[in-house]
Amino acid sequence: MENVELQYCWMLHEIAKSLGMAENLQAILNLIVKSVVDNLGLKASSIRLLDKDKKTLKLEAAYGLSDEYLRKGPVEIDKSPIDKEALKGKPVVIKEVDKDSRMLQYPDEARKEGIASMVCIPLMIKDEVIGSLRGYSSKTREFSSVELTFLTALGNLGAIAIENARLNERLIKKAEVMKKLLNIAEAVTSTLNKKEVLERVVKAAIEVLNAKGCSLRLMDENKERLELVSSIGLSPQYLAKGAIRVSEEIKDVIEGKPAVIYNALVDERVYDKESLKREGIKSILAVPIIVKNKIIGVLKVYDQNYRKYEDDEVEALNLLASIGGIAIENARLYKLALTNWQEAVKSLWEKIDVWGPP
Repeated sequence: MENVELQYCWMLHEIAKSLGMAENLQAILNLIVKSVVDNLGLKASSIRLLDKDKKTLKLEAAYGLSDEYLRKGPVEIDKSPIDKEALKGKPVVIKEVDKDSRMLQYPDEARKEGIASMVCIPLMIKDEVIGSLRGYSSKTREFSSVELTFLTALGNLGAIAIENARLNERLIKKAEVMKKLLNIAEAVTSTLNKKEVLERVVKAAIEVLNAKGCSLRLMDENKERLELVSSIGLSPQYLAKGAIRVSEEIKDVIEGKPAVIYNALVDERVYDKESLKREGIKSILAVPIIVKNKIIGVLKVYDQNYRKYEDDEVEALNLLASIGGIAIENARLYKLALTNWQEAVKSLWEKIDVWGPP
């Protein structure tokens, strides 16, 4: 028994070294599923990670499974008892798939794939479950306590590696966004032409957030209406409504806060849902444009798919709105200064009597 345990410890040691050298998240996932098959002599293995709603397990990596089996459909936690149990934090074993098919969402597909036994291990970071690791056997078999300990340890190692890789990818993405924003800030603030400033801001929003469309509205002098001053990616029909009342805008934004709208067609904060439906818009991210602690407008991006904007994306649009606000104010002050100078020159010339005595 001790020799077996030592053997598994050595396996984990070697796997940990390999995980440390993996280049990216996908390489880590592929290594984990292959390690399960190679070290336990199983038919196949797969990793599924929880989606943002924590209702579905999305396939991220598989080894030894047919394309047909992998295309069987999404794994919904409420319909998959084996995963539902594993996500509570403990390994789940199905010794005989034929006799215990109630534990599976797709029992017929499992039989067709030649799966006789199955084990499901939770992937955990501290006390949070992020997904599940499955092992599949083509022969009916038990999983010993040593094997389950090995799989649990591998799952924990994998979960840490996955989280670190995700963090690294987020940092790289954030650095890329910040670089884009710096370039955009330079481009936006390099002109004092208000129209050019507005066009550059909406174009930048599309580029940074990879959205369907963007609109920028500024408040009128009476602060009663929001005038459409620039847009991109939106149809003439959608834009035909023109200015909107401030009271029709998303309340959060008018109060100076970002608004993340996952489903614009049902969200109570959204006005005029019919026009959004016709335009094919499902999700919205809106932020206020603030200058000197005063809201002067609203910057919005629109998406054709249901999208949960990440905190980094909200931060990026907020920064872009701030850059735009500064550039808009600079353009306004320049125009005001130019107008004052022209009026001063005109007034001076009117006072000069060119026909009078020297």
